[in-house]
Amino acid sequence: MLKKALNCALLLGAAMTAELAGAGELTLYSRDDYHGRSQTVRDAVADLEEVRFNDTTQSIRVRSGRWEACEEADFRGACFLLEAGEYPSLDGRANKITSLREVRGGWDGYPGRDRDRGRDWDGRRDRDREHGHLPGRSLGGELTFYTRDDFAGRSLTVRNSSADLRERDFNDTVQSVRVRSGYWEVCEDVDFRGRCRTLEPGEYASLERLSNRISSVREVR
Repeated sequence: MLKKALNCALLLGAAMTAELAGAGELTLYSRDDYHGRSQTVRDAVADLEEVRFNDTTQSIRVRSGRWEACEEADFRGACFLLEAGEYPSLDGRANKITSLREVRGGWDGYPGRDRDRGRDWDGRRDRDREHGHLPGRSLGGELTFYTRDDFAGRSLTVRNSSADLRERDFNDTVQSVRVRSGYWEVCEDVDFRGRCRTLEPGEYASLERLSNRISSVREVR
């Protein structure tokens, strides 16, 4: 009985360690259709130059996890999400990936951790849809902002990206959010700049540090 209990404890500990470490994996290829040189990634890479794969990726296989791919080092520049699956061609993003990291579900994608994500996003509004995901991905998410904690005060329901919430008279006003569907990125500055967080479906009765600071929002999945 003691041996069985010990084995269970060891298995539980291993599972917890795996959860904390993340379990994502993807492989980058230097040519379309998974040809050419390849590089498998299991941990965040702030600069692919370190593994001699900067601005080289033309196709990707994501074996597990959800990954953020960015055009500049340190997860800056134009970024987009990759879910588990195969991407035989990256179209306009080919040969532009410089940094990668796994995005895990929950507040800002990193449960229990507060990260400043000062990305230098390209804020062109007519390309909001492209910036959130690869071409061909459809959007259908919805969230509602509230001007007070616990879903009180004025409300604004959002179904499309907004690069500047001043246009909707809701800039620096949001204190709580209900995400009905989709994954949404909310940012402190217009054009999806400044500190950002990713919100998954659920209720956020208080935004804490982001309270009264949201200036732009877009769906990323």
